[in-house]
Amino acid sequence: MSTPSPAPASRLSKPRATPYLVKVEPPEPAPLLRVFVAGKPVSTNQMYGSRGGAAKHLTPNAWAWREAVALSTMRWRYAEGTKRPNLAVSCVFSGVQADVDNLLKLALDGLKAGLMVDDRYVTRVCAERRPYSRSDEKGAWIEVTELPPMQVQRAPRKARNKRTA
Repeated sequence: MSTPSPAPASRLSKPRATPYLVKVEPPEPAPLLRVFVAGKPVSTNQMYGSRGGAAKHLTPNAWAWREAVALSTMRWRYAEGTKRPNLAVSCVFSGVQADVDNLLKLALDGLKAGLMVDDRYVTRVCAERRPYSRSDEKGAWIEVTELPPMQVQRAPRKARNKRTA
């Protein structure tokens, strides 16, 4: 049997003279804060003491959890009168069995009290619930990141019909 002969040098492909263009995305912004809030996160299902009456009030556990989040983030409070940024919030809850979406409400309310930024400025939310192990402490890791300003594009206005106005 004969072995195939190598291809002549003229047939070998030459490296391209033009470089490949690769789109580079800007890196994610660094977190503004990352704190661990110790305690038992409270779900919205156990947030209010009075379910049927007109007067709703937070249970002592819910009030304590919201205040713990507020006190943990107060160091990063925005000054009054400053423009409020777009925020991304990430929460990792440990040691609770509640639905992860129900745990977010009081955490966001605590951030509102601590940072003095209404939750309408939160444009991205990430939540996770981790199973409890004996080595873990109950609580939540909360990370807040300032996002770049959003470019708001409005839809063109429709012409008003004088008959229906």
